[in-house]
Amino acid sequence: MQRWIVPVTTVSMIIGMLMAVQYRSQADARRVMPSRRVEDLVVLLKTTEKANAQLGGQVHELQDQITRKGPAAGSNDWPADAPRVTDYPAMTGVGLIVRVTESASDTKMEDGTSAVVHAEDLLKIVNELRTGGAEAVAVNGHRLTETSEIVTAGQHIVINKVPVKGPYVIHAIGPADEMKTTLGLRGGVVEYLQFYGISVATEPAKAIVVPSARGPRTFRFARPAPGEGEAKPRLPLP
Repeated sequence: MQRWIVPVTTVSMIIGMLMAVQYRSQADARRVMPSRRVEDLVVLLKTTEKANAQLGGQVHELQDQITRKGPAAGSNDWPADAPRVTDYPAMTGVGLIVRVTESASDTKMEDGTSAVVHAEDLLKIVNELRTGGAEAVAVNGHRLTETSEIVTAGQHIVINKVPVKGPYVIHAIGPADEMKTTLGLRGGVVEYLQFYGISVATEPAKAIVVPSARGPRTFRFARPAPGEGEAKPRLPLP
């Protein structure tokens, strides 16, 4: 028997064992890497959401400070005799009352969830009312202006920085028939909400009262444009 057979056989066996161990290590790494990647993405997502929430709070705080302090000194300041923006007075007139009621807690969808009203649902209804000719709108007693906000904060809907809860009652002054027709358009927000078991009822009224609201104290950048009867700046002659 030749002497080289035993050493060569031993070395071959060792090499084979090493290759098998390396293959298993690589296979385990392939299985672990995706899970680690998912964990890293989850951590990154939570960190980003937390940072966004903090930035959102800072934005609201800065907006409040600007509202309290008024326009900063500079070239965009209003002159002392410039007209000020008045508050929005209470309004009354004919219109439409819209009541939005969430589905009962025991009413479940096929996926096991219950339908609830979201901020964007109320915003869509308000926009439809304005499309139908609404001139003044209030939701649960909160007057809506061009600077009003309807947003979701946690589990609550916030209107003009005040949390509100259902049922949601919307008072809109304007042509009742036209507003009702706009809300009832096929494929609109009302049909969408009713599909999920949310009740949307409308009622014409002859005397709707929409409360007053505070407006911005001053404009920071906009200035009154010269009217027809006012002196207009002359352009230099060529």
